[in-house]
Amino acid sequence: MNQENPLSHRLDRWLRRNEPYQSLNLSQAQIEKLLRQKKILVNGQKATASTRVTDQDDISIAKGFDLAALAIPERQNIDVFRPHRYSPDDLDFLQSLIIWEDDELCVLNKPAGLAVQGGTGTPYHLDGLLQYYGKGHPFRLVHRLDKDTSGVFVVAKTLQKAVELAQAFQDHTVKKVYWGFVDGIPNPPSGSIDAKIYKEVGQGFEKVVVDAKHGKPALTDYRLIKAFEREGSWLELSPQTGRTHQLRVHCAYRGHPIWGDAKYGSKVKEDMCLHARQLSIPDADTRRFLTFTAPPPAHMEDILKRYKVDWQKYC
Repeated sequence: MNQENPLSHRLDRWLRRNEPYQSLNLSQAQIEKLLRQKKILVNGQKATASTRVTDQDDISIAKGFDLAALAIPERQNIDVFRPHRYSPDDLDFLQSLIIWEDDELCVLNKPAGLAVQGGTGTPYHLDGLLQYYGKGHPFRLVHRLDKDTSGVFVVAKTLQKAVELAQAFQDHTVKKVYWGFVDGIPNPPSGSIDAKIYKEVGQGFEKVVVDAKHGKPALTDYRLIKAFEREGSWLELSPQTGRTHQLRVHCAYRGHPIWGDAKYGSKVKEDMCLHARQLSIPDADTRRFLTFTAPPPAHMEDILKRYKVDWQKYC
């Protein structure tokens, strides 16, 4: 816990802004009750609504407590995005991204450069587009992709599905496969990167680093798909944990920064070449996995063509 850290946040505010708690739309009274009952813990200990926390703290559900029990009926005062800020052209753009949609899910191919959520200086974002598309029915975010990462992105259309998916992401039962272009050729060509990572936060900056002492466990499996002569490689990356910037940090740590990722050491002048190729989510009804894939973005496809590689032959 970080009582004196000026960059920390009250726990109740943190819960409203982070998944899986954000999707539950918990009232202040409900948050305080859950904390009193030790259903939500900070670093394994009881906390209060006013406890100060940062992203380095471990906020978790008590062992044996069913996250679905937190689900509450839709509240009428949910602050949804006002549609007049977007246009019919934006609606057409959003619809062009949809891979799959049913009564519970909406799966999209998020383009690189589109932020998932808004913030200072980010008025145009996927969350806002979804709320416009939903015409007042709130779509619920259950995971994240970095702004400059493209690929499969799943959104819940009901509260219960949001709880189910958020639990799956928290339990690491969602299977994720990314494609990345990196410097050099990894040796061995397949394996795992097991290195703890730590988020450094300061005034006006945020960066994740490998830190064996203070970091949280992070594990990434990788496999070489194709070497681009001696200049770089096309890798399949499968994160087994879900840390911020995990793939970017792990690749850089091994000396193979992702192309276009200047923040973590890439000198290649391209848009960032990291793509969420495939997402497999457990379906509670069928007890099978629902798998969704997205083709690589145009800038990555252009690079493959430059090296005379037909990506569809490697699927």
